[in-house]
Amino acid sequence: MNSKSRASFSSRLTEGEKLIEYLNTFTNYNPGEAELTAAAFQTQTTELHAVQEEHTTKHFDYSKAALDRRKLFDKDDESISKLLPPIRANVRGKLGSDSQQYHDIRTLVLKIRGQGRRINITENSKETTISRSEKSYGSQLIYFGDIITLLTKFGDNYKPINDKISLSKLQDLLNNATFATNNVSQKLAVYKPLIASRQKGFIQLSATAKRIKDMILSQYGLDSNEYKMVKGLNI
Repeated sequence: MNSKSRASFSSRLTEGEKLIEYLNTFTNYNPGEAELTAAAFQTQTTELHAVQEEHTTKHFDYSKAALDRRKLFDKDDESISKLLPPIRANVRGKLGSDSQQYHDIRTLVLKIRGQGRRINITENSKETTISRSEKSYGSQLIYFGDIITLLTKFGDNYKPINDKISLSKLQDLLNNATFATNNVSQKLAVYKPLIASRQKGFIQLSATAKRIKDMILSQYGLDSNEYKMVKGLNI
């Protein structure tokens, strides 16, 4: 599936349409099976066109929500990843690098950075890849919430001059990142079933096309113009 970009999915549908055109020109084509007729293959192709279009639309919705979320996690100037260094520096400067407080904050920061390794999601990413990415964002939220909990417990030992890393601003950021992550989850719940549906649809289309080619070979012969026209179609 990795080699099958959206362009190749679309081209396979185009090749399927060519097969239908050829079938409609063949004299007395009779596969003996209703599902191998030009009309049946046209229905199958039309249904898969609809799935492909829906897949593209819902992938756009998911991608837009994911981009908005990523701004809060690592792209914006006041994103979670970009506020971690000044947070850690404040605790280290105030309490010292040997303090338990700094050790605890540093541990959580490293966990967030470990979870924050970017996983590229494309329109053709598998469900397992997407699930791994979503789990990563969920873990980052938990660890960032833990940091805020610890900083709150530090009391007067955490009173930064930099308002961007104040407890109130950090809590607002956590709330916004949580909302954005929930929004992505909602978009993904709609998009995810279409991944499997499209994959299954193309597997079935390919299998049907191969059977049709076999029937053409059987009816018209290996060296026939009919078979030569269809054998190279990549569906």
